Amino acid sequence: MNYVLGAVAGIVFGGIVGTLKSLFIWHKYEKSGSDQNSGPADANSIYARAMISYFTNILTLLVAFLVRNIVPFDGIAFLIATALTLAAM
Repeated sequence: MNYVLGAVAGIVFGGIVGTLKSLFIWHKYEKSGSDQNSGPADANSIYARAMISYFTNILTLLVAFLVRNIVPFDGIAFLIATALTLAAM
C-alpha cells in the first residue's frame, strides 16, 4: 500500500506541474500560432519554450528526488510516477 500511495502522490504532483507547464508555457503559443504565419521568430519561440519546459522538468524531478526521504510514503515510487506523468504531459 505504501508503494501505491507513493505512485498516486507522484501522479498528482507530476500532473499538477505538467498542467501548469502546459498552461503557462505552451498555451499562449498555441493560441498565437494559429493567427500568425510561421517563420524564424516562430522557431526561436519554440526552442525557447522547449528549453524552459526541459528545465522545469529537471527542477520538478530534483524536488521529487530531494523530498523522497521526507514524504511518508515510498519515495522511489513517488519519483518514478512523477517522471512518467511529466513525460506523458
